[in-house]
Amino acid sequence: MTVKQLIPSEIDNLFKVKLDKIYQLIKNFTAQNHNLPIKRRSPSKVIAGKGRTLGDLVSPIVD
Repeated sequence: MTVKQLIPSEIDNLFKVKLDKIYQLIKNFTAQNHNLPIKRRSPSKVIAGKGRTLGDLVSPIVD
């Protein structure tokens, strides 16, 4: 085989190896029990009461 023929096959093998590693990392991560706290965001107390509704939040089902 020439170098020109070897390069594409080596590139394909390289991607397969990296994909296999990524797959294993994801598989191991999801298999573990991660009890990470869920981060809830809320608006600042400084802006409380300053919002305006510019229209209906929900359109009426029946007119």
